[in-house]
Amino acid sequence: MSNINQILQIDISSFRVNKYSNKPFRAIGLIDVKMEYTYGIERVTLAYYRSSGTNDGKIKGLWYPIVGIKLKEGEFSEFTEYINHVLSNTTLDSRAIKGWLCKSVFFGELDDRSKKPGFSNDIHYKALLTIGETLQALYEGGKYNRIKSLDSQVLNDFITSTKIYKGNKHTQRENFEKFVQDIYSQFK
Repeated sequence: MSNINQILQIDISSFRVNKYSNKPFRAIGLIDVKMEYTYGIERVTLAYYRSSGTNDGKIKGLWYPIVGIKLKEGEFSEFTEYINHVLSNTTLDSRAIKGWLCKSVFFGELDDRSKKPGFSNDIHYKALLTIGETLQALYEGGKYNRIKSLDSQVLNDFITSTKIYKGNKHTQRENFEKFVQDIYSQFK
């Protein structure tokens, strides 16, 4: 059974961006969305990155979802116990290099070749792709908040925060883990 019925709405005014790398050029960003869970509607922060279009057929300029960013080389230990488990089981050798954009769980085997890889293969595919396309338009139109302090650590801290957003009943961490659990349960 799914934890999330659907992603309902994107809060475009919450789009926060910073440069991540120069060669290839990548930007990272955070966006708040409203998700309908089995326990109610909650605001959740999701992480995305702007593709340079250099690997795996990704589209240049399109924004793709990530679970976080690897802070040190080796096994996954920088996230929550559950997210570390998911990343360990969806990456080659259960390890990654420092700075790696943790996106493997979104690249499960596609059952429909018309789908773009990198947005999962489950009930959230269309919503995640729509968010990515929306972020591309916002970024190219200069409609985002630049946060110079947004780096790997700050991005990870945002998505695994124990803060309860106004109007929510659960922490950002709990809601984000449920989202990752939904994606992982469909991973092939």
